[in-house]
Amino acid sequence: MKKMDAGQIGRLIASECLSVRIRRLGRLITRLYDGALAPHGVSAAQLNLLSAIAATGGVRAVDLARVLELEKSTLSRDLKRMEKIGWVRAGPAAGDTGRRVTLTRAGSRLLLEVRDAWEKAQAAAEEELGKTTFARLRTALPSPLTRL
Repeated sequence: MKKMDAGQIGRLIASECLSVRIRRLGRLITRLYDGALAPHGVSAAQLNLLSAIAATGGVRAVDLARVLELEKSTLSRDLKRMEKIGWVRAGPAAGDTGRRVTLTRAGSRLLLEVRDAWEKAQAAAEEELGKTTFARLRTALPSPLTRL
C-alpha cells in the first residue's frame, strides 16, 4: 500500500467513497421531494412514514422502525410530531407490547392530496438521475414493505 499524506487520503475518499456519493444523492433527492411536497406542509420523511402506515393499515412502531431502518428515537420524535398535527394515532398493539400506529382521516386525506406532487417529484428524480439509473436504483433498493 502506497504511503499517503492526509490530503491525499482525503482526496481519495472524497472522490471514490460510495458513502459520500450516496449521502449526496440522498440530500439531492430529498430536496426534490421536500420542494414538491412543501405546499402540502409535509416532508419526504413524513410522507415515507404516512405511506408505510397506510400501506399496512396500521403497524407497530417497532416494526416501522425496522423496515424503514430508522432509529427508534427518530421514529418516536417524528410520530409524536405527526400525532400532534393529527395525521396519525398511536395506541396499544393488540395482544402485544408496544404501540400500533394508524392513520387518521386527516392523514388519509393528506395522502390523497399529495399524490400529484409526489408524482411530480418522482418524475423530477427520474429526470435528474436518468431513466436507466432511476430504474436500477429501484431494482437495487426494493420497497421496504417487502420486509414487513
